[in-house]
Amino acid sequence: MEERIAGRFEKARVKHVTAHKKEPLALVAMYNGEFELWNTASMLLIKSGSIGEIPIRAAAFIEDCECFVLGSDDGMIRLYCIDTFKIKCKVQAHSDFIRYIAVHPVLPYIATCSDDMQVKIWDYSKEISLIKTLTGHTHFVMSGDFSPQDNKTLLTCSLDHNIIAWNIETGNAAKILKGTKVPLNTVKYIKDKYIISGGDDGKINVWDSATYNLVTSVAGHIGPVTAIHCTNRGFISTGEDGIVREWDKKRFRPETATPGKVQRIWSVCSTHTGGALVGGDEGISFIKQMQSTTLTTFITTGKTEGRIVIAENTQVKQIKTANPSAQKVVTTLSFLPDRIALSETGRYLCVESDNMVYVYTVLGFLLQVSVPGHSLVWTGPEEFLMVYKDALVRYCDFEIDQKIELPEIDSVKSMVKVNNDELLLKTESMHYLISMSGEVLMEVPDVQGVYKYKDVYVMFYKNRVEIFREGERNSNNKSAQCVYEFKISGWGARDNVIFIHTGGKIVYVLITQPTKNNLKMQPVSFMSLSATGEILGVLDGVWCMDGGNVFEYEVDWELVKYQNMIVSGSMPEKIPNKYVKECIHFLVGMNMLEDAYKLADDPDEKFELLIKLGRLNDAMKISDTEAKYSRLSTLFVQAGKVSEALACAKKGLSVENEILLASLSNSVKDIGHAAEKAYDQGKSLAALAAGYRSENYKLCLDILKGTEFESLFAQTHAKHLGKQDSLKK
Repeated sequence: MEERIAGRFEKARVKHVTAHKKEPLALVAMYNGEFELWNTASMLLIKSGSIGEIPIRAAAFIEDCECFVLGSDDGMIRLYCIDTFKIKCKVQAHSDFIRYIAVHPVLPYIATCSDDMQVKIWDYSKEISLIKTLTGHTHFVMSGDFSPQDNKTLLTCSLDHNIIAWNIETGNAAKILKGTKVPLNTVKYIKDKYIISGGDDGKINVWDSATYNLVTSVAGHIGPVTAIHCTNRGFISTGEDGIVREWDKKRFRPETATPGKVQRIWSVCSTHTGGALVGGDEGISFIKQMQSTTLTTFITTGKTEGRIVIAENTQVKQIKTANPSAQKVVTTLSFLPDRIALSETGRYLCVESDNMVYVYTVLGFLLQVSVPGHSLVWTGPEEFLMVYKDALVRYCDFEIDQKIELPEIDSVKSMVKVNNDELLLKTESMHYLISMSGEVLMEVPDVQGVYKYKDVYVMFYKNRVEIFREGERNSNNKSAQCVYEFKISGWGARDNVIFIHTGGKIVYVLITQPTKNNLKMQPVSFMSLSATGEILGVLDGVWCMDGGNVFEYEVDWELVKYQNMIVSGSMPEKIPNKYVKECIHFLVGMNMLEDAYKLADDPDEKFELLIKLGRLNDAMKISDTEAKYSRLSTLFVQAGKVSEALACAKKGLSVENEILLASLSNSVKDIGHAAEKAYDQGKSLAALAAGYRSENYKLCLDILKGTEFESLFAQTHAKHLGKQDSLKK
């Protein structure tokens, strides 16, 4: 899991955190009676204060009067100035612990929730004056939230299992929500459509805010849910399990789960940077913003032009490849899309969400049709196929034209277009390649994507690519099949050139019509692309997106043409000089070494190719450095050719190797020559051994001169030394 904790600060048990709506500020309230003001952008403490050893469980900013309010276990509410931390007023609000303070979005009201089972509405425009006392709960009141839709509704929840919707004008309960049978700890409005609550059973309860009916209950935490906070994407929940979960407001399922690393978490709020701040038993943690959801669709509008539509969260924008810097915002959706698809002409955009398909005009973003289903694929300018239940439905001119049953396939999860004749369908248990009429052509378990060039299929899996001719996938003709093993993060194609994103770079392979001369090509490294990047499509270049930036990598199609000829088994008669080096490397990758050697004109490159070919004698003829001769000497030794190895060693870097090889050849003359060379190089021991082996005793005596061995050697080898040398000793 990616580490999402931006900062962690140990302190006394934190019971509440709340963020300023306009400034990068957060208020932290603690069980020991202390409170702190933090800068959420820099994660630095600004100020701190204390009310004494009285637990503070509730806190809220009141932005329009530049104050904040605290609620504590002594039943007091205290109003402080943000800048000076000076107390402006305090009121004995309740006879028991204050659990929560809610601020009205429009009116100058706050609501306090207490263990005395009461909820009180206060007007802070005139210091802090009581307006209403709301009674009706039969246990501790744990949380509350004002409606963002009207000015008169307040929700509260209690350990009595109930949520009450209050009319604050009358002080009466407008509705009691009794769908749960557990103590409730937190309740929040999510925009103006839903109410979310959490309790001791760990479930997230979703209510319709208009009807007050329970929509669903979803397992959220192990143990009690302690806090819920509304975000732009949906909401955040925390629990005594120490986990922070981010939820999509339309799917009602957790998208991320991040350990807060503060043991039990009691409170959460959003930060100015889009992340979250949580408070728990061991302090506070700043959590990085969750990655945004980005969807893309790419079409070609000609050989060199294309269009890209990007949906980042709810914002939809269009890019024309002719001018990629001029990005145009098409619209901002009112929902989070699951999938988008441009029509072949670029006139229409399909947007899918929650098993509904919406088709809009790109110009003006006018809705043309909205129908239940998913996985729309365009088959014409105003024609498309989509999945509805367990069938395909064909639309022409945005009207149903045909329903295609799929008797062999159940529960289609997704469908993508392979070409004008074939579709890839995915179910929970199997993936299928089918015709446009619904006929199953083949089962393709675990395949992630399919591309077809003429009669050759390319199957993309998570960690491999398979290429085979139509009808020969399961045959014994292995020459008709080709497998590449590497991670597949994405791909794009133009004609027979397949560009594959392998997680850190882009490589490409070429598809050719199989012949007896066909060779499996080595994937060619093309460009680097980070693991977070993606291939959008291929025109004259490869269009990619990374970090929100859209860009093009140029492709040298002339070079690709020559590589195509090589892979097809027809070596080009003439290759332009500017492509020779690339083609040589390509031929080496294809293990076509003889052809590579014929192209090479650089001596060093020719030398390397001769070695790869095993033509060591030819390599020796063109060797021109000591390093090359030394390398050849080693290779000749490995080949068991001692005389050739010795010949190279004489011109190489290592006189020791020369001595050894001369000894293995039993050539006294060569040993003596090597001894003299070693002596000249100052390698006395090697020279002494070789000199003695070649009976060059005069050289040995010269080497020993000035040592304690000089006299002894002269005496023992006197008969071998000249008379003059013996007399001197």
